[in-house]
Amino acid sequence: MDSLPAHKKTVVKEYVASTQERLTLHFLPGCAPELNPDELVWSYAKRTGVARKPLMKGEKLQWRVHEQLQEISQTPASIRSFFQHHDVACIAEW
Repeated sequence: MDSLPAHKKTVVKEYVASTQERLTLHFLPGCAPELNPDELVWSYAKRTGVARKPLMKGEKLQWRVHEQLQEISQTPASIRSFFQHHDVACIAEW
């Protein structure tokens, strides 16, 4: 996880504790976006979709982003690729 303050809230800590050690959190260093698979997803989305095609009249950016994330989520090979990237491969080993 990155260091977003919401990730450190009591509600998150309580939820993790309720999983009886089936879930553990690992925080990334403060300034290391290259270690975060989420950043790879956003980079991919910007390079391949949202930034490459202008919005149509009346089209909302939120809809376009949601649609693209849905497409990514339905492609297991794409998801695996984010975790197999050389910068984040260590995360998959945990």
